[in-house]
Amino acid sequence: MPHSDARPERQPIRARWLFLGLTAAVVVLLAAVAWVGARALLAKQQLDAVLPAISELQSAVHDQDLARVDDITRQMAPHVSDAASLTSDPIWRATEVLPVIGPNLAAVRVASAQLDVLINDLAVPLLPELQRLRAKPGTIDVDALAKVADALSTADFALQRGQHDLDTVNPDALIPVVARGMAQLDVVTNEVAPLVHAAAPFMRIAPGLLGADGIRHTLVIVQNNAEVRTAGGISGTFVDLVTNQGEITLGGVASDAQFPAAGEPVATVPTSTSALYGGVVGTHVQNSTMPADFAVTARLASAWWRTHAKADPDVVAAIDPHVLAALLRVTGPVTIEGVALTADNAVHELLVNSYLQLAVENQDPFFSAVATAVFQRLTDGSADPLALVNALRQPLAEGRISLWSSHGDEQKVLGSGVLGGPSVRHRLAGNDAYAVYFNDATGAKMDPFLQTTITSGTRQCRPDGRRDVVIRVSVSSSAPKDAATSLPGPVTGWGLNGTPAGDIRTIVTVAAPAGTFLGGVSVDGRATNTPDVVDAGFPTSAATVLLEPGQKKTVQFRFTAAHAGKASPTILHTPMMNDPKILSTPISCR
Repeated sequence: MPHSDARPERQPIRARWLFLGLTAAVVVLLAAVAWVGARALLAKQQLDAVLPAISELQSAVHDQDLARVDDITRQMAPHVSDAASLTSDPIWRATEVLPVIGPNLAAVRVASAQLDVLINDLAVPLLPELQRLRAKPGTIDVDALAKVADALSTADFALQRGQHDLDTVNPDALIPVVARGMAQLDVVTNEVAPLVHAAAPFMRIAPGLLGADGIRHTLVIVQNNAEVRTAGGISGTFVDLVTNQGEITLGGVASDAQFPAAGEPVATVPTSTSALYGGVVGTHVQNSTMPADFAVTARLASAWWRTHAKADPDVVAAIDPHVLAALLRVTGPVTIEGVALTADNAVHELLVNSYLQLAVENQDPFFSAVATAVFQRLTDGSADPLALVNALRQPLAEGRISLWSSHGDEQKVLGSGVLGGPSVRHRLAGNDAYAVYFNDATGAKMDPFLQTTITSGTRQCRPDGRRDVVIRVSVSSSAPKDAATSLPGPVTGWGLNGTPAGDIRTIVTVAAPAGTFLGGVSVDGRATNTPDVVDAGFPTSAATVLLEPGQKKTVQFRFTAAHAGKASPTILHTPMMNDPKILSTPISCR
């Protein structure tokens, strides 16, 4: 009998199984879509319930009403949590691979999760502790501060992860309503996440700084920008703040006049710093803020304070009158010797009017009285912590606040963050950052008349890809032509320090990124000899210029970048009374 082949009969069976499999897949897909659709509708309802509270929340934050902010976020919390839960199950994640709908589902999931972090991981645990910080007048609750630190650390990790997820969302693939929501959330995250990331490490050490483990002494240097230094101004007034279990008291105040010049440096000064500014850095207390490395400043200030108080501070801080003005915005005005100091006039009163209107013997007592009054207001328990944070944000961004600790674990945090001082800020600014520092060599208070412009440019001139960089620093004097006779002696210096009365002598310093090659310095187009050193880890040059009233000079620094690339220079500068204009310009090869 002929052999029969059974394979033709198997084909219909395989087709039927394929059909059943496809049918089942379609059913599962439809079920998944239906499941996700239902959960999406529920999530939308939860997010819709949050929308009316957003404007109320913005208003409460603007009013700095912590209690109201706390109430609103607690009302939002369960809705945001439910939305995050509804959009995070495995079926939702699986449907994100679908075309068109998938990217929008992913965006909603990421947005809901990030909102959940902002509200439930950050705001809800943080706000009650912030309100507890000032529960007792004159004292900061260090236990509440520790819980604030815990909340910030938890939120920091989640926000960084969420920020990464936000970056993976393609806005071009989103429907308009989802795209708008993602854009708004991205703005909030980009503002909040860096603040939390910067604050979290500092808040972990804050209880210790405030005496959680015993009495601490913080020496605050109040700089005077009328006589400019690298970090802002001369070390004019010293304030000893004593903290114990969060209680802050005023230990003592001293002016620079109480520290006579020393025959030799009171502490070790790097040879590179001495090469830039001479041997006066460690022999005159006013020059403590000349070094770019704030750790050197702190050691100098500690040594000077030891000669006065016979004790070493645990912490050294440096601020300037712009910081005092910011504090006055929170504490309210103070009146000293009949002068009402407000946030708006404090800088001018301290740096200009005090020298024009007060007798020499009354100037230092006036500065000390102002510092005492502001810090007493600050420590009486009336200042709102949220208002303080908001008020200090701009001075902090401008580099007007620096902090150092003698405790190694604390300094490890401070020395790697925005409070670390000029050289740390320079390092944090990246591989294309150039720092321009100004130091007065007049020995007087002429810098309210100092006007500056910093112009930078870069160009590819070399075959190895490294770029030439030029930093031009224009300095001019707006002093009246008869400054020598029309201005008081404390302003002009009487011409006693080698600079004619009414003139301004300034050391202009530029610190380049690590590895940069120094290419020479010229003043008004004429090459000049300069000290070229590596100071605080940065290749650095300096030149001194002398200005008569109304005169302008331009110092040009040329460099060869350490690496190939096309990035434009980032400019940092000394915090000054009159901040420089920052410009950019094309440059030519030479």
